[in-house]
Amino acid sequence: MNLLKKISITISFIFTVLFIVAQKQANIWYFGNYTGLDFNQSPPNVLGHSGTYTIEGCTSIADRNGKLQFYSNGLTVMNRLHHVMANGDSLMGDLSSTNNAVAVPFPANDSLYYLFTIGARDEFNKGLRYNIINMNGDSGNGIVVQKNVLIESTTVEKIAAVRHCNKKDVWIMTRKWDTDEYHAYLVSAAGVNTAPIISHTGFNPVNPIGTLKFSADGKQLAGVFSVESNMVELMKFDNQTGLLSNALKFQPYPLSGFDFSFHCYGAEFSPNGKLLYISSNTSDIISAELFQFDISSNDPATILASKQVIYQSIVWNGGGLQMGPDHKIYMTNSNDTSLSVVEDPDMPGAACNFRYNKLFIAQYNPVPSQYDFPTFIQSYFDPDSNPFDFSRTGNCLDKDVTFNINRLSGIDSVKWDFGDGRGSASQAPIHHFNSPGYYDVKLIVYKVDCSGVNDTAMHTIWIADNSYFLGADTGSCSTPSLQLGVNAVTEAFYLWNTGEGTNSIMAGGFGAYWLSISQNGCKLTDSINVYQKTSPGARITGENTVCLNMPITLSAAKNSATDYLWNTGETTPFISANHAGNYNVKMTINSCIVKAAIELFWGDCGAFIPSAFSPNGDGVNDQFGVASGFAARDFYMEVFDRWGNTVFITSNSTKQWDGTHNGKAVPSGAYSWILKYTDSKGIRYFKQGTVLLVR
Repeated sequence: MNLLKKISITISFIFTVLFIVAQKQANIWYFGNYTGLDFNQSPPNVLGHSGTYTIEGCTSIADRNGKLQFYSNGLTVMNRLHHVMANGDSLMGDLSSTNNAVAVPFPANDSLYYLFTIGARDEFNKGLRYNIINMNGDSGNGIVVQKNVLIESTTVEKIAAVRHCNKKDVWIMTRKWDTDEYHAYLVSAAGVNTAPIISHTGFNPVNPIGTLKFSADGKQLAGVFSVESNMVELMKFDNQTGLLSNALKFQPYPLSGFDFSFHCYGAEFSPNGKLLYISSNTSDIISAELFQFDISSNDPATILASKQVIYQSIVWNGGGLQMGPDHKIYMTNSNDTSLSVVEDPDMPGAACNFRYNKLFIAQYNPVPSQYDFPTFIQSYFDPDSNPFDFSRTGNCLDKDVTFNINRLSGIDSVKWDFGDGRGSASQAPIHHFNSPGYYDVKLIVYKVDCSGVNDTAMHTIWIADNSYFLGADTGSCSTPSLQLGVNAVTEAFYLWNTGEGTNSIMAGGFGAYWLSISQNGCKLTDSINVYQKTSPGARITGENTVCLNMPITLSAAKNSATDYLWNTGETTPFISANHAGNYNVKMTINSCIVKAAIELFWGDCGAFIPSAFSPNGDGVNDQFGVASGFAARDFYMEVFDRWGNTVFITSNSTKQWDGTHNGKAVPSGAYSWILKYTDSKGIRYFKQGTVLLVR
């Protein structure tokens, strides 16, 4: 195994161990001014190939392995290739809606997604709608199969999502326009229940701008109301019934004078749910601020008294707040080049470790930041809210496989079926598979939660038979165009060092190529070197002068050559030549095609002059002149009739007389000729004679 393979496998193994229990649907963010973040590594990698722009709301979603599925600014859906998804335009969200969209997978279906959208405050289309996306469409890039289905026509620009207590279904929460009503809609395997669960809070805000945010554990909901309202509404949420309770409200700071800035705008709970962060915007009267409140008392006065100003500035507008998969809280500042980060959000006050402009995101766009981040199912950031699932660890070659359940809380007991006729009741089994192949492994979790229903997870496990799936190193005689790859592996993801994510690629250059295969928790990496084969020089040996009556032998012999093809049509290593001209041969040597060529010239062969010719058009002796090629310079030939008149003259040794003069055939009879030339050695010759023309 070479060093490249060792390094790749080591990195893959470490990555697998670190993220084995994580769900990664929120690992890819696209937001703001054509920018994004990839949380599949830490710190997150800045993405610059976004296909959408938004002022405020947006959403994006990946699959359970962190691979992008799609993203949207509420008006357009972009597929994983950053193109407009088939039928993915003309959605009825709004670029200036605080929370304008959220993506929700169909419960119990990995291929279908709901995309909910909501309008903006000042737009006619304020309603909550959903769209259905089938990821199997358009060759796996997705297609919108149902669009702009209206649920509620009068809602404010707030939408939030969190899982039901059964960890499978999802609650969609919004607020009805010009009322004190929150509406919760349940998304289950049966579809979207359009009959809402209605909660009254007694508060009807003047201005609806501002975010709506669940805590990651689904037990609390914060509604932020900006401008004239400048209010935070905090409520308890029952994620079994969908009802809100214990609503309380407080102003992060009082309004001062005639000030119509946005004021409070973004909100995010700490991972432990005890602290609430609120962002505000700058104005002519106040500076922008990031507040932290201790909300554990559930008392408005106590909460307000716990206020800590984490940061304030007059140069930025505090925008959206969103917890990341790393459990840090990210803050966007409108028209900024960087994101700020709360490094330790569970810690009170300055101990939360706020870092202003911590993450530079302007690598691809000079002003990438806008007012908000994507809206997610907030349960993605709480490990205990995940549906039960499992994965394996180690190398894909291992026959002794360790299985891990993504979380152990809420389990009464488990039952495994390893797909080979054997099972286990252990929560962390190590199972031995007798031979390589595919095994359908099923886990049943008998759980303790509100639903009283068991969870079942099933995945196909691959036991590889060897690690050299790319084959031996291979060579090419010229710039390669080689297909490299492996037969498709069930439920696998691929990563080439070229950045491609398919099971095979076309190698268009020389060098090392590696492919890493990830399959339900295991990794396997192989490399192959495409090298340039040595193309041996080739030449034809033999004399380079030839005479018609003295043929020479041309040789293209090579001990390693397997095939020959001369331009004469011959296929042997040696040929005989008796004419001047170009001769070439193609040879196959070490599977490479090599070529050689030689030009033959007429030698000092002497000039042979025939004594008669018959220009009757029968193709035999139709012309008179030098009958064979020979080396000559200063060539001169002239033919006379019996009265001494010139009937033919030439300085070209290859030109011959056709028995005509001035376009008319001359009569039969004897004609005299003279010939002068100098050979290749400089010897001058003079010859004369007669030729008989026969008709």
